[in-house]
Amino acid sequence: MESSLVEYKNFQISKELVPFIKYMEPVEESREKLNDLSKNWDSLSLLSQLGDAGVNMTKIKNNFTSLSSELINYLGSELLKKTVSEMNSKAQVAVDIVIRNLFERTADIGFLATDEKIRNFLENHQSKFNEQYKDDLAQIQDRFLEYVDKYSVYFDIVLMNTHGDIVANIDSSNIVDKSKDPIIFEAINTDKEYVETFKYHDFLPQHKKSLVYSYKVTKTNDVNSEAIGVLCLCFKFEDEMQGIFKNLINHTTKECITILNDDSEVIATSDDYHIRIGSKLETVFDESYKIVSFGGRDYISKSCKTNGYQGFYGLGWYGHIMVPLDHAFSDLGNDHFEISQELLLAILQHGNQFSEELKNIPVQASNIQNNLNRAIWNGNIKQSNSKNNNKQFSKALLLEIRKTGEDTKNIIGTSMANLTKTMVLGDCLFLADLILDIMDRNLYERANDCRWWALTPDFRTILENETIDLPQRKQIEDILVYINDLYTVYTNLFVYDRNGVVTAVSNKKDSYLVGQKLSDEWIKKTLEITDSSKYYVSDFEKSNLYNSKHTYIYNAPILSLNNEQKVLGGIGIVFDSEVEFEAMINESLPKENNGKIKDGLFSVLTTKDQTIIASNNHEYTTGQTFNIDKKFFDLKPGESLSEVVEFNGIYYALGAQCSKGYREYKSEKDDYKNDVYNFVFSYISNVEETVIDLDEKFSLEKDISSEINENSIDVASFMVGSQWLGVKASDVIESISINDLISTIKMDSNHHFKGTVIYNDSVVSVIDIQNFINEDITEEYEEIIILKYGNDGGYIGILVNSLSDIPEIDMNSIKPLQEYIIGNGTLVQSVVFPKDQTSKDVLSILSIEKINTQLVEPNNKDISIKRISA
Repeated sequence: MESSLVEYKNFQISKELVPFIKYMEPVEESREKLNDLSKNWDSLSLLSQLGDAGVNMTKIKNNFTSLSSELINYLGSELLKKTVSEMNSKAQVAVDIVIRNLFERTADIGFLATDEKIRNFLENHQSKFNEQYKDDLAQIQDRFLEYVDKYSVYFDIVLMNTHGDIVANIDSSNIVDKSKDPIIFEAINTDKEYVETFKYHDFLPQHKKSLVYSYKVTKTNDVNSEAIGVLCLCFKFEDEMQGIFKNLINHTTKECITILNDDSEVIATSDDYHIRIGSKLETVFDESYKIVSFGGRDYISKSCKTNGYQGFYGLGWYGHIMVPLDHAFSDLGNDHFEISQELLLAILQHGNQFSEELKNIPVQASNIQNNLNRAIWNGNIKQSNSKNNNKQFSKALLLEIRKTGEDTKNIIGTSMANLTKTMVLGDCLFLADLILDIMDRNLYERANDCRWWALTPDFRTILENETIDLPQRKQIEDILVYINDLYTVYTNLFVYDRNGVVTAVSNKKDSYLVGQKLSDEWIKKTLEITDSSKYYVSDFEKSNLYNSKHTYIYNAPILSLNNEQKVLGGIGIVFDSEVEFEAMINESLPKENNGKIKDGLFSVLTTKDQTIIASNNHEYTTGQTFNIDKKFFDLKPGESLSEVVEFNGIYYALGAQCSKGYREYKSEKDDYKNDVYNFVFSYISNVEETVIDLDEKFSLEKDISSEINENSIDVASFMVGSQWLGVKASDVIESISINDLISTIKMDSNHHFKGTVIYNDSVVSVIDIQNFINEDITEEYEEIIILKYGNDGGYIGILVNSLSDIPEIDMNSIKPLQEYIIGNGTLVQSVVFPKDQTSKDVLSILSIEKINTQLVEPNNKDISIKRISA
């Protein structure tokens, strides 16, 4: 908490909160309620001067006022911290997700540039005026269309010769036939595996800027082979970014997420009417946030550099988010799940993520209220023994003081509970969605890869043969090895014939498979597909193709070049599930400063049938059944739940979500359906350690009606364990805190003597009466009631758990207990029954004489009760 404080509407708050607090509705609501109660305290202070309540109102008001300011500060600071954390996450994810996607594009261009059909077309048609150009153009355009049909992230493919003559593309409306773009020279002469450019390209004149991946097409795969052209894949950048923004944006806060280039210029925006493409923005890297002005409006702003992906950082773009100051906190407190305030406050006390200062606020509120309750109880004792004419006024005033104190404490408790609820859920749901989004995007590429590679002409030509010789097998193997070297997410690629017999593999360790017939269900299903746009995926199951571990194997049919209804075989690609899923989880979960995921934060990916796919928590291993409430598996694609759960003896914040697919992958257009569930857990506390304190230090009013008349007495009541006890108010001096007890004499723990207190310069013995009322006390004592003892002005103290009311009771309602029936083994001399016969609240009145004869006098044989003169 910042030490520099300023006054804000009668409260002392941190300077940092001044620009924000008026927009924090939950904080302002608490502040207004506390401010209204502060006015009540002022009124009660004035009224107390008219009566003789015996309560120090100034001290009480100052205590609550100081604590209220502290509360408002922490509420504001924690909500600001939460908002800034969410902003940072969104800006980071926005740029990292697109960089992950673009990493895949760098592999695409490298592989497609080696396509034999593209090479043949270029060699045969260095210009548009060759014979057969139109017929061959239609075929190459069909091949391009088939590619973008599978890899739907591209809007065009452009092929040109080394002089910039455009010999083929998809977009028929683009009539540009020659390019002078510098990327031609760069693509031909680069020693890298791709050229990435985001700018105006003269061969895409309808786009002010476009993202293009280019590479040279050579005669052969030899590194020194002659370049014969340049291939360009044109990425749907705007379309892709809108999909990313849609998953991240919160319309309630009016936020705008953008991608900036290395010159801090907006190249993508979630709302072009809000922050337009081309705008120059101030970046904020070294601060957790900054208030900036843009377009005459103040924003909270944050920028993030990409973390990169497998060493790929793209073109140096930044994620950037700006949230209007007046809407930044509009979505706070909208966590729609039920949890008791008592549990939330218990979580606050025992959760590791909460500071000691924060935990101390409700503790301080309880202590202030407990001290107030004691003062009010003592005030009522004073009034009971007073002959003052203002007696009833003072009692009514004390009741109002107590109520105002409870109202203040309740507001503080409710505010802290709501804050705990907001803090405890953290980013669990956001992280659950993020990991699933990354997974779906990754597996989308796998579905595309198998279908595109199944179209490889050499595979289709060779598999037409009834028998395949060794050179042909080697030819297929070489292609598979080349592909697998480019696409490292697979442990093996394999081609099989129409009978399911493996023809070739990319991984030499799996060469034993060649010649073996695979009889898996997914082989059979793949060989039944006669549509090159379709694919089939194995269940998530153990496979000997993956060292007997669980994985997905993606398959596509290899169809005849002469008859596309004829299935020649298929291609299977073994996804490296163990490595890739683990990386998705570990790279997505936030890290501490030491680079490690914070303790107690973990994700569990599962199938619909509760089979664990992956987890960063080693207690939950792949292939096991994940035993959690089945209600979570009723979630439909894209649906989520966020709540606090008790799981294996621990309270966790849980974000659970069902996958929703990506683009056409697992969409309504896709035959493949496979719901994956992600559970992100964040440790809160151990259930056993999280004690729910109902905080009844001052018991609620019992069902004993006060009856004011000449034949009535005041009874000072209190709780010892579960028993409601009382003594005549005239026998009571006052109640003091248990903290005043001094235990100096070593005695049997079962002995009723528990120590002494110094009261009015007298040493007062304190006794425990539980054994004499047949009560087994498990809760700690909180109060010591000082009783009059003897005729010479002595005192005795008894331990009690809590204080209750001081009702005025008609003597006729007090029923004495006959000693010849109950004997002398109890301290109770009479009882008061409730008027409501269904109530179990019976008030037992203790005998001071019996306390003296049964506890004090026998005790004097061993311990003298000395009175020290004043």
